Amino acid sequence: MISTLKQLNLSRRMAGHTAISLVIAASLAACGEKALPQSKPHPVLVSTVHNVYNSAERTFTGIVSARHESAQGFRTGGKVAARMVEVGQNVVAGQALARLDPADYELGLQAAEAQLQAARVDAEQAASDEARFRRLLEDHSVSVADHERQKARADAAAARQAQAARQLDLARNRSKYTTLVAEFNGVITSLKFETGQIVAEGQPVVTIANLSELEVVADLPEEMAGSVNTLTASATFLDTQALSLALKLREISPAAAAQTRTYRVRFSIADKSPAIQQALHLGMTANLHLSKKEGELTAVLPATAVWKTDGHTMIWQVDNSGRKLIAKPVEVLRYTNEAVQVRRLADGAKVVSAGIQKLVPGIDIVPVERSGSGMNLSTSAAHTAMKSTAGTQL
Repeated sequence: MISTLKQLNLSRRMAGHTAISLVIAASLAACGEKALPQSKPHPVLVSTVHNVYNSAERTFTGIVSARHESAQGFRTGGKVAARMVEVGQNVVAGQALARLDPADYELGLQAAEAQLQAARVDAEQAASDEARFRRLLEDHSVSVADHERQKARADAAAARQAQAARQLDLARNRSKYTTLVAEFNGVITSLKFETGQIVAEGQPVVTIANLSELEVVADLPEEMAGSVNTLTASATFLDTQALSLALKLREISPAAAAQTRTYRVRFSIADKSPAIQQALHLGMTANLHLSKKEGELTAVLPATAVWKTDGHTMIWQVDNSGRKLIAKPVEVLRYTNEAVQVRRLADGAKVVSAGIQKLVPGIDIVPVERSGSGMNLSTSAAHTAMKSTAGTQL
């Protein structure tokens, strides 16, 4: 009896396990019939490749200077009686700058006028005597020799009169020279005299710069003196960050400076519009940029766009479908902290520029064009960063 009950309980347990197994199998079958969820495309930041000719650039510090600057002085000597200008003052042609004490020159002018008057009287008397001797010679009242001597006296008196007239002109000029006037429109850059000072004839006392034509002046090292005329020059200015001007080499010093062994160069500013003339000031600091284009197309990418594997530098490039990535090798020409200059990329190609360590071949992607408004460096900013360090071998 007991044996029969045990067999009955065992049968019931086996039936229960079988039922559970069937329920689990049915559940698994039901799960197998449902489709697995598909992964969403992965958004990636991309930068568009813009190939440009590789250029090398060096920057030097210069200043804005006037092409025409004149040191002026009195054309006669004397004591300075008045000074009418100050450094930095704008002047116009013919404006009085300073004046000497005119007392001595006025006396000289009066003396010259008196000498001329005396010479004129002598000349008129000698001419009258010569005319009388000529009439007496006709009736042989005087000899030919007497007439010739009187004619010589008349000619000498006329010459002395002419000489006195020229002396008067000189005296008038020297009296005018006591006032120093500006030769052209410009600005006073230096004064080397004070009221009451004794100045010599021709001594430079004031310097005037002509503002109608400005230029950029800089000193270049010896290795660039021979090639500067083959480079493209431009200038930017600390006081006016947005202003960039094209320059043209006007003059290079034929000899190096004795102490610095540098060559002074002068570049004329191509744009001579009034707005540019007003924006620039004498002595303001200029950054002189000298660049040379090379015959090779390169692109500048953010430094976060490249990665290395097996000794090769690679980038992720979006394929033609715009949904897949291709690992492509590139040749790196130059690195900076923020940018990298590469070649062997097609113009207009889309290159992943951030998050490259999380990408694998074959995943679906959605390209998102990169801009400079976020935290990452834009391609235009990368170009700027690359230019700031490029071209050390010009």
